[in-house]
Amino acid sequence: MHKVTNLKDSIYVEVLTSPNCVHSPRAMKIARGLARKRKNMVLMEVSIATEQGMERAKEFDAKATPAIAVNGRLVYVGVPSPEDFESIVAREAANEKERTSYYF
Repeated sequence: MHKVTNLKDSIYVEVLTSPNCVHSPRAMKIARGLARKRKNMVLMEVSIATEQGMERAKEFDAKATPAIAVNGRLVYVGVPSPEDFESIVAREAANEKERTSYYF
């Protein structure tokens, strides 16, 4: 994860993972690649193997991993292609009208 200088313009991406999920590492690899390209992206891996991770998964009503949340909204379950992941993040950032809180 890298530091973002302007938090107001940041895009917060959470990838819910599980140590038992064979797809979670690939989802994180794709997310890290996008985070290197988008300097305003704040990335966090949230493992459902932890109490905090399980609580977050319940908040999203996520039934499977990997699951991807952008700015506090679950937007994808599974592993998108790098291009699709970038489109999802861009779409969610463009749709954001007003940020009332930060997610992590």
